[in-house]
Amino acid sequence: MGSMKKSSVVLLLLLSFFLFSAGNVVEVEGKWCEKPSGKFKGSCFHNANCANVCATEGFPSGICETFRCMCRRQC
Repeated sequence: MGSMKKSSVVLLLLLSFFLFSAGNVVEVEGKWCEKPSGKFKGSCFHNANCANVCATEGFPSGICETFRCMCRRQC
């Protein structure tokens, strides 16, 4: 029973390591510059809606941050 307990602990530690390391994504391409959208009206809840409005403003991307639509492009 002791060896089974040790292998369970090792398996749990390995699984935890993979789960925590998967969240650490490094952006290699470069930094993102953000600007609040000038055309988005209301509170921002869906990134797709924000991205569509930002596209009309000449930005390739847009995301919701604290209910505001932020237009993004690589610096």
